[in-house]
Formats: sequence, C-alpha cells, structure tokens
Amino acid sequence: MRQRPKPWVVDLLWAGIFSAFFVFNGLQTSPDLPPVWADFPENKAPSKWEYGNSKKADSYYPNYVKRAPKGEEVSVRPTVASDTVSDLWLRAQGWPDWKAEGFVRDRQRWGGVDSQLLQRYDQREEFHWLLSPPLPQDLNAVPEELLYAHPLWRSTQVRAFHRFRSKIRPLHSFKELFELAPFDSLQQKRIPQYFYFGK
Repeated sequence: MRQRPKPWVVDLLWAGIFSAFFVFNGLQTSPDLPPVWADFPENKAPSKWEYGNSKKADSYYPNYVKRAPKGEEVSVRPTVASDTVSDLWLRAQGWPDWKAEGFVRDRQRWGGVDSQLLQRYDQREEFHWLLSPPLPQDLNAVPEELLYAHPLWRSTQVRAFHRFRSKIRPLHSFKELFELAPFDSLQQKRIPQYFYFGK
C-alpha cells in the first residue's frame, strides 16, 4: 500500500510551480535593458604618433615626469606662516574646530611652532608651512606663569624651581634643575631645546 504525501508537501510543490511560472512570465515580458557600459563616457583613441611618443618617453627615460596638459591647473599647496595663521582660516580650509583651536592654543603655549609640534597637527602635509620655532628662553628670567602654561613643565617642578630661584640663587645648569624635582627622560631631552641658563 502506497503512502500518500502529507498535505504541506503538496502545497509546497504547487507554490514552487506557480512561482516558477511567475518568474518566467516576468522575464519574457520585461523590456531589454541597455548594457551597463552604455553610460560610460567614450574616450577617443590616441593617434599612432601620440601613442608611440609616450611609450618611447617611458622606456628611454625612466625618470621622465609627465606634465599636466596645458589649460589644466596643477594644484599647489598653499603657503602658511605658522606664527600668524588663525583658527578661522584653518577651519575654512577644512580643519575641524578642535584641531584648529588646539593648533593656535599650543602655538601660544610653546611660544612658536617647530617641526615636532607641527607633526601633531599636519601629518598629511596639507600646507607648505613657514615655521617660526620658539626661541630659547632664559630660565632665570622667565616668569613663573609662563612655566605653568608651558606643556613641558608640571606644577610641582615649577614650584620647586621657583622656590630655589627666589630663595637661594639662580640656577647655573640643567643638572641642578633636574635634581630639584623628578623630570622624566622626555623632559630632560626637550627642555634644553627650549630653555637656557643666562649669566
């Protein structure tokens, strides 16, 4: 005795047959679409003289630099003076607010912009920078407020330095300075670049 298929199997079979008819009918009645490449712009084929010249230039002169065709402008990086550029101008060039404000703030705190500070802000070399590195300052003549604002100094180090300078005597060397309070290795390397001891 043969077993009858379950009713849901028959329903599934009929649904498959009707959906196949539906898809086949849709394919037969839809208009032919233009090929994908129909929207691509046509490039004119180079003449044999142009093609031959460019190939020779590339093979005989390996350092050959292709120039922009006449009439097309070559993009040039704008020249920017790091000591006078404003945050408004940097924003107009596409810098985000935090980056433009941070650049101007750090320029004031450091007293100028050198290549190390510039690497933090312009890693893609968007502009041709005219740098104005901070001039080294005499540590015995620097006001205390400037040291508190300077990024290389911590408040405990400034207090120890100012206490020694005001109550005992002016310092004579960086060795004396680094013995007053704990300075890390980066500070010991970079502070002599920005400060000196005057007579």
